[in-house]
Amino acid sequence: MTASDQQGKCPVDEETRQLWLREHSKETPPGAPASPSELECSANPQQNDKDPQYVTNVGLSQSREVSTIPRTDSDKNWIYPSEKQFYEAMMKKNWDPNSNDMKVVVPLHNSINERVWNYIRSWEDKQGGEACGGIKLSNFKGDSKKLTPRAWFRSRVLHLAKPFDRHDWQIDRCGKTIDYVIDFYSNDQNASEQQQPLIYLDVRPKLNSFEGFRLRVWKYLGF
Repeated sequence: MTASDQQGKCPVDEETRQLWLREHSKETPPGAPASPSELECSANPQQNDKDPQYVTNVGLSQSREVSTIPRTDSDKNWIYPSEKQFYEAMMKKNWDPNSNDMKVVVPLHNSINERVWNYIRSWEDKQGGEACGGIKLSNFKGDSKKLTPRAWFRSRVLHLAKPFDRHDWQIDRCGKTIDYVIDFYSNDQNASEQQQPLIYLDVRPKLNSFEGFRLRVWKYLGF
């Protein structure tokens, strides 16, 4: 996926948000939409300072949270959509949204983006990214139908639950590209995540490069 393909998208995309809501319907208010909208996170830094144009009078917040996720080739971070943007985007797709649901959908979307990024930052700690101001997110894509090798082994051999989604994020560390893969599980399968039962995230470097192998070995050895 190229940078031009990602204009107007967020690191966690529409398909993932739809899966989240479906997997966690018990966490959403009655009447929650079957599918969230295709929403705007400004990938174009010039868009970050522009106010969105609203077309409804629904009483939802217009404030937009600035993420902690820097964008490659920019000095600004990604910007999350407001509650009103979520609502109006869903209206445009004829999904008959309930405005009250936005107070659940928006924080869920934002918090999981941040959790993914924090896991990646922990992998990248002391790997040299601080020399150029820190790592940045370059590309991202989701593929809920494609199991990672680890997820395949866990589900087919160990008979554990399959992840309900899979994402690939590509980060830039001072000009070096490192790929990460994320499996999303709806069950709490990690004791350290017991305080965050909504979604368990399995985030790790992809084994498609020497750097990916090195990072995993170093973590296994405790470095």
